[in-house]
Amino acid sequence: MSFDHLAPRDETSVLRERVERLRSSLTWARAAIPGDVRRELEATIDRCEERLRLGIDWTVVALAGGTGSGKSTLFNALAGMSFAVPGVARPTTSEVSAAVWGPDPAQALLDWLGVAPQRRLVRAQAPEADADPALGGLILLDLPDHDSVNAHNRATVDRMIPMVDLLLWVVDPQKYADHAIHDGYLRVASDHGQPSLVVLNHVDRLTTEDGWNVARDLQRLLAEDGMHSVPVMPVSARTGQGVDVLRAELEGAVEARSVAADAVAADLVEAGRTLERALARDAEPVLPDVAELVAALTAAAGVDARAQAAALVVAGKAQQVPQPAGLGREVVERERLDWVDAASEGLPVTWRTVIDDAVAPAELLTERIAEALAAVPWETPVRAGGFFRRGAKGTAFARGMVEQGRAAVLGAVSPLVVAPTELIHQAYRNLDELTELARSEAPPEVPRDRPDSRVPAHVAEPEEPHTAPAELWEPVAGEGDGRPHHGPAHLRGDAGAPEPDAR
Repeated sequence: MSFDHLAPRDETSVLRERVERLRSSLTWARAAIPGDVRRELEATIDRCEERLRLGIDWTVVALAGGTGSGKSTLFNALAGMSFAVPGVARPTTSEVSAAVWGPDPAQALLDWLGVAPQRRLVRAQAPEADADPALGGLILLDLPDHDSVNAHNRATVDRMIPMVDLLLWVVDPQKYADHAIHDGYLRVASDHGQPSLVVLNHVDRLTTEDGWNVARDLQRLLAEDGMHSVPVMPVSARTGQGVDVLRAELEGAVEARSVAADAVAADLVEAGRTLERALARDAEPVLPDVAELVAALTAAAGVDARAQAAALVVAGKAQQVPQPAGLGREVVERERLDWVDAASEGLPVTWRTVIDDAVAPAELLTERIAEALAAVPWETPVRAGGFFRRGAKGTAFARGMVEQGRAAVLGAVSPLVVAPTELIHQAYRNLDELTELARSEAPPEVPRDRPDSRVPAHVAEPEEPHTAPAELWEPVAGEGDGRPHHGPAHLRGDAGAPEPDAR
């Protein structure tokens, strides 16, 4: 994932085409996908379609974190004003709140996100808010605590996280190593490739040394979660220290206009990982030999014998072309099953059932082949000399009539056998394309064993509030080399570390 610029219209078109292919492929291959996988994929498709319908010009960023992490204070610091919900005692974050930058109130998008009207702060409508054009198009959400004892709050967080474009995970020095956020959320966000940043709040309560130690340890834990290039951004929402660096990240996301597209793309990558349970790795469906099928059915229908009889009439050795004996349904069924077996070779067994259902039954095939052969002008060229002159040699005439017969059989089986098989094969390839994309985007394997308690002793009892030097507000990189690493590159999903800024 990256903030590399792509024209929104072009990016939307590409993603919409991929989502549409996924939808149509899933429709064709419905019976081949297990029910739980299918329901998960359908939910993903619905979410992607709705997000694309609403447009990717908006960048939806959510503050997520646990009790006491200071999300709401950081929300107000970034919004530049205190947002109070009428009739609700503060502080509380039991429902989602939203701040909107720009003149458009984004009503449709906020309705889809499920943000109540009274919890929307449209800054353009607030007299005390400045214009702040650098963040125009940003929607900032304040989510309930993920570790709340209220099941409704946790359910709201779980519902919202897949719907947003960028997640700001807010942690504090006391609970930054909590299993609840690492095991329940950060690992999942890493596995899904969801664009994320991690904010270490309340660093004004730490000494400079403790601040660096906590930030380094948190960076290590993030690497274990698979977040190798996600920075730790130390801030103090209360004093405002480091908020400007975080704000610069948001400005970069808004300016690039691709973070929403990245979120949809990440959803599609996750859909590919889900699909791997229903597909066979490295399987490549191959269309059987159509000419071989047509030749077998043509011979079984007596076309060769009838063509030879017509040739005898042309040569003056017979009086008329005899009527065919008729094509047996049993023969058609045998050829049909051979086709299905060849078309599903190497695919999961459920896909054979899908192809078998898509190909027309033997009874209908027999009927359509007979109709097609009956329309071949077996007698006309003999009597009128229209196709071959009477002086033509019988063997040449026979070859011509066989070709007409094969063309008639091909015309009958193409829409009933060949076309449905090609559609199923294409559906498989479309779905497999997502699994290949998912494998290419897979993060490297890292050890994820942790001790039961990961909270360092030196942060168990916070000291008196202490103002740390400016270097602490710069994201920690590596083993504390002091180099700042901020900007849009932090949201890239590659494994390489970002280049340091020149200062």
